[in-house]
Amino acid sequence: MNSLQQLADLFKIFIDTFGVTVLVPVVIYILSVSIGVAARKALRAAIFMAIGLTAFSIILGILWGQLDGVMVAISANVGKTFDVVDIGWPAAAAIVYSNSLGMLYFIIGLAFNLFLYFVRVTDTFQPTDIWNNYYFVVWGIMVQFITGNFALALFACLFMNMFMLLVADFLAPALQEYYGYQGLTNTCNCTTNISILAGVIRWLFKKLNVKEMHWEPAKIQDRLGFFGEPAMVGIIMGLLMGIIAYFKTLGALSTWAKILSFALTLAAMLVIYPTVSGMFVKGLIPVSQAMNARMRSGKSRRKIFNIGIDPAVYFGETATLTSGLLLIPVLVFTAVILPGNRTIPMADIPAMPFMAIGAVAVFKGNIFNTVLTGTIWYSAVHYMVSDTAEIFTQMALKAGTTLQAGQTFIHSWCVAAQPPLYVIMKCFTAEGSLKYALIAACVGVYAIALWHFKTHRKAWFMFFGASEEYVDLYLSAATADAA
Repeated sequence: MNSLQQLADLFKIFIDTFGVTVLVPVVIYILSVSIGVAARKALRAAIFMAIGLTAFSIILGILWGQLDGVMVAISANVGKTFDVVDIGWPAAAAIVYSNSLGMLYFIIGLAFNLFLYFVRVTDTFQPTDIWNNYYFVVWGIMVQFITGNFALALFACLFMNMFMLLVADFLAPALQEYYGYQGLTNTCNCTTNISILAGVIRWLFKKLNVKEMHWEPAKIQDRLGFFGEPAMVGIIMGLLMGIIAYFKTLGALSTWAKILSFALTLAAMLVIYPTVSGMFVKGLIPVSQAMNARMRSGKSRRKIFNIGIDPAVYFGETATLTSGLLLIPVLVFTAVILPGNRTIPMADIPAMPFMAIGAVAVFKGNIFNTVLTGTIWYSAVHYMVSDTAEIFTQMALKAGTTLQAGQTFIHSWCVAAQPPLYVIMKCFTAEGSLKYALIAACVGVYAIALWHFKTHRKAWFMFFGASEEYVDLYLSAATADAA
């Protein structure tokens, strides 16, 4: 155990020192060389990936800085006091990295991910996005805090990891079809779990023959022309949000300077982001080509291969950013009107475009359906934050977080926005023998879902939004390999 702890400490030092912008390209370089890509070609790809990640950080940092100010102003206008303060995902990350389970899961989780991949439980290679494990590990640590049982908490983390990879497999074709990044899927819980409700709503709409409102970027641009272009969408969204945030001081020239700056930042994001994403994905081309060549030659018996990647690659797409921004005032409104709710999203609310990705992929960019789904899914999260605020605050205090003046309870709204993980945590922390019955039920549901997915892939892929034509293409390599 001590050696594992030391290895986890070294891994954390590496991440803290070099960051994801170095870690991910290093993993991709090692993966590329291990499957036969020439060292020079692999190095070139890794450098492009590092440049893309660095560019992501720069433009997201600029947007985050402006969006934070807008969100503080919007939240301050609601006129209601909440006793649970959203202080953002860094608090959850601090909990994970100061906890023995959280640190050990760096190594245990990495080994577990590789094991699941090589025995073909999953089609997703996740070590390229291991940083985002903290989104589910923090729920495992809740199990540890509530039950005092380290082994049970570790099992909860492993089970949540398996659940996350299964959803990543479900969603992969829809993500690739809509966003256009072949061979990639997303392994961050905060962006993928909403696809479950999106799939259900999409299925219901089809069964009930509901006439849908088609608010896809391409159709909006066709109807509105210049005003439907990504740059104008960004400016219009920025102006509307800025006016909502600063309506009390619209008479001041400085207020309009803030609003216009924010609007132009959003417009720049929508115009620049596809280029940055393309640069990042360029680093994955050699891996994808090498894996496809190995499958065609018969050197690899793996039929489907997806690389788990950080959701930043999808963030700036027009429907994604627009849906996320529209959800911000909606969720602030639901936080105010829902009875018994104790929180309002603040520090984490700028992450809403990330949290819309799964629904955007399922609905193929339909902004109306995405916002509708997000309103239902994330309004329920207000209650999950309220319910777990006390235990999260205890965990944060133990991790060294200090409560500021006026703070009674704290939470990370984004990290809490995981209804499936909330349910799993509740099952693992139930009283007495009921706990083990519920855990057995969770494992049973997962096992049945995994078996059904392995035997009915096409149906699952289409349920999660991929078209029949694309699924046939996606599975054609597997069919040819099997033949």
